[in-house]
Amino acid sequence: MRFLGLIFVIIVIGFMIGFMVLNSQTKVDLDIFGQKIFDIPLAMVCFYAFIAGSVFVVIFALADEIVLRSNLYKMRKENRILRKELDALRNFPFEEEK
Repeated sequence: MRFLGLIFVIIVIGFMIGFMVLNSQTKVDLDIFGQKIFDIPLAMVCFYAFIAGSVFVVIFALADEIVLRSNLYKMRKENRILRKELDALRNFPFEEEK
């Protein structure tokens, strides 16, 4: 699965680099939160957008990983408790009926 993810990332980066090379001469005006930037290369805008998107993906993936690991820890703890209870029941002596 990680191999497929790596291949996907390489393809996306390749498309991004190709797009940036094809649009390296194009200049755009940018308005970010009221701040205007004039004559910035489109390739730079695409690169910064890609980096910002990557950072957000990493942040959300880390948050999800933390939640999953927390749940895994809780389940393992519950599993240990249930195993101890099961072992105690297995060792419980039988009483014969008369």
